[in-house]
Amino acid sequence: MNKSRLILTALFVSMLLNLVGVFFFVWFLQTAAHLKHVKREKNLIAQNAALVRGQSKVNEILNTDQVNKSTFVSHFDGQEDSFAVLAPRAPKPDQGFDLIIYLHGMGSTFLEPFVSPDAQPIAKRIGDTHPAIIFSSLNYRRAWSWGNDAALADITQNIRELMQRYPVNRIVIMGTSMGGCTALTYTALAPEDVKAKIVGAVSCEGAGDLALLFKETKNRSIPHALTNAFGGTPEMVPDRYAKQSFLPNIDQLKGQTRFALISATKDTIVPPSFQKELYNALEKRNLETKMIEVDSGHGIPPAEFYTEGLDFVLGKQG
Repeated sequence: MNKSRLILTALFVSMLLNLVGVFFFVWFLQTAAHLKHVKREKNLIAQNAALVRGQSKVNEILNTDQVNKSTFVSHFDGQEDSFAVLAPRAPKPDQGFDLIIYLHGMGSTFLEPFVSPDAQPIAKRIGDTHPAIIFSSLNYRRAWSWGNDAALADITQNIRELMQRYPVNRIVIMGTSMGGCTALTYTALAPEDVKAKIVGAVSCEGAGDLALLFKETKNRSIPHALTNAFGGTPEMVPDRYAKQSFLPNIDQLKGQTRFALISATKDTIVPPSFQKELYNALEKRNLETKMIEVDSGHGIPPAEFYTEGLDFVLGKQG
């Protein structure tokens, strides 16, 4: 009898220990996932804080001899907005200037390429290495537009104004994250007078299917921003997501358009699978495309990756 009790007690203790072990194992997994999420959010907060610190130097950046801020009233709805222009430092080439249009990431402004990354901002790098280029960064409806109709209309208006100011030969659309998505879409949807001059796009951390991004991103603010930009979720307004996404409009590209895709290999916000999908779709259509991989998470990579992509799109290297 005592032996049976001992066996039962041992079995009970064993079961209890197993349950405790399972509990702590589940707790460990949940904690690890939470810490990973916190680390990711902390990195994003740090990036945004760095951008804010840079934007506080607005008076040092804008309205200098080289960088000028322009305001305009949108033809779309009368809203006032701004864009900045880094004027060319070299004399006009015989064919005219090349124009680089930069589109910022979600939550940012047109100041982004003038202050990020900290080590060497994108605009400075491009200005130093390509002195005969006009570099312009647009607000395109500020922080959360995701290339909606108003944003695309403002991009066109700003480009046409720049084409009136300068003799423009070629246009390259460049952007990061939200801007990387919109840069792709605009190359396909630009009006014919602008599209005729677009030779390609440099898309950093871009996606070609915004409905899929809505579902797969690990950044909880992106679905909220997309819902606001398009007036609903992909299930509610699927046509709007398709209209503003690149891949459903890829057949509207003009021939010989070139693409540089910058992909962050550790990105969980716009995962590298999105850039691979873009690469495959572009290659299938025999459009010259270069994949540039960065060993990092989501954010603004060093400026040399943008100039590498720019040189490819302009045909300066293979």
